[in-house]
Amino acid sequence: MKPIRRILAEPGTPYGRLALAGLLGLAASAATIGLLAGSGYVVGRAASRPGLGALAGILAGVEVLAFSRGPLRYAERLVGHDATLRALARWRVWLYDCLTPRVPAALSGWRSGDLLTRAIDDVDTLQDLYLRTLLPLVIAAGSAVLGLVVVGLELPVAAIALGAPLAVACTVPTVLAWRSASGDDAAELGGALTAQVVDALHGAPDLLAFGADGAMLERLEKLSNEAAMIDRRQAATSALATLLTQLCAGAAVLAVLAVAVSAVHAHHLDPVMVAVLPLAALATFEPIPGIALAATRARAVGASARRLLALEAVPVPVHDPAVPAHVGAGTPEISFAQASLRYAPDLPRALDGVVVLVAPGARVAVTGSSGAGKSSLVNALLRFWPLERGALTLGGVAVDRLLQSDVRATCALVDQKAHLFAGTVRSNVTLGRPEATEEQVAAALDAAQLSGWIATLPSGLETPVGEEGVAVSGGERRRLAVARALLAGGPVLLLDEPTAGLDAALADRLITDVLAAAGTRSVLLITHRAGEATRCDAVVTLEEGRVVG
Repeated sequence: MKPIRRILAEPGTPYGRLALAGLLGLAASAATIGLLAGSGYVVGRAASRPGLGALAGILAGVEVLAFSRGPLRYAERLVGHDATLRALARWRVWLYDCLTPRVPAALSGWRSGDLLTRAIDDVDTLQDLYLRTLLPLVIAAGSAVLGLVVVGLELPVAAIALGAPLAVACTVPTVLAWRSASGDDAAELGGALTAQVVDALHGAPDLLAFGADGAMLERLEKLSNEAAMIDRRQAATSALATLLTQLCAGAAVLAVLAVAVSAVHAHHLDPVMVAVLPLAALATFEPIPGIALAATRARAVGASARRLLALEAVPVPVHDPAVPAHVGAGTPEISFAQASLRYAPDLPRALDGVVVLVAPGARVAVTGSSGAGKSSLVNALLRFWPLERGALTLGGVAVDRLLQSDVRATCALVDQKAHLFAGTVRSNVTLGRPEATEEQVAAALDAAQLSGWIATLPSGLETPVGEEGVAVSGGERRRLAVARALLAGGPVLLLDEPTAGLDAALADRLITDVLAAAGTRSVLLITHRAGEATRCDAVVTLEEGRVVG
């Protein structure tokens, strides 16, 4: 219950709307009890043929209750869903705020499919805390009390006859549902299944090419069967809980009828009440099945809440300072002084005592073999990972004294794994500067050697690139990233292998135009091509995280 208490304690939970939904639900239950009890009274009085005038008042009341029951239930659903959607919106914002400072360093070892399940399924499951746990419990408890009061005021012993099966219906199916619920197992299994599906979809070409698709499908089938088994067990438990509740309802009606008949024979009760009290007892049971369902959903909510709050428990690797400094105007100097970086405690250093200086407006190339630590310079500069030791300054200010947002606004990145979003060419190029003019977009595309390609597209800049840029080639993806970085601005341009996958002639034109378009910006170029390095003012060679030239 601790995760559920944490969810309920979150500031901004719309308890006012939830309370209103509960009151509306109680009013609907009261209308149901009044409707059935009033109907029984009408039938009982009509048997003695008192005349229409004697029944007019109760008939009018029954009609009002019959008319109001539906709108009250609808209003309860409307207000309850409105409150729930507001709460879920806050939790989605919370999740984004939780993930942002932990990406990529703290969550680099997490499977994307599992994170996707937490972001979608687990957040969606929280709606059951409000709609299928809190509200049903409040409405069922209120209905039970109301039914006992109505029956007890007329015949106290009938309240006892109703209370005993009512207590059994509220406890036994609930305990059964709680004990058999598989919240943690189902949540973890759902995360594993989604992660496996994502891996299978992303790796489908390789799986098919190497004939490994069968083994992957077997693992998926195994996880699916386990999930189906949990669903079947929960369905059986739900059916049993419903059956027990119905049996208790039947027992309650028979018990109340028996004591009512006995009271009539003893002249302690108006014979008309023989129809009223059993029907009131029956109406009291209407919301009771929601209690067992609430127990089942509470286990699922607890499991999902635990998975979400586990993200909050992940340490934040990079912190913003309480009193941040600011980068001065103009193009800042970049200085790595004995900088060391390690991606995990058990891994070797990716940077080990690196000394690199990028003067304002300078072009510095970083070369070296794969794994030498070139991209780690970018990761440290953008504050994706913290330095283990040493110093890194931007404009003479240590980066750990700057806001992460300010550092990243200063640097425009072309990553070697540049991501394209499922939108148009325009939306991907203008990602960092949505207000850019047509002339500015065209200039960035020209420098990235994309103007000719854009002219061949059926819809030009409005052509979709597909999910993760599936509709474009690897070279086009990188050049789109180059155009995006040039357009975004920022006094520092970080180019991580911008010409990988391009032929020599195109790569040469690209570097020439990009360096020219950079203007007064500083450029840190990471490259394997010796010819590109010679275009820069200085060349730094890394090997095993150390500067060797």
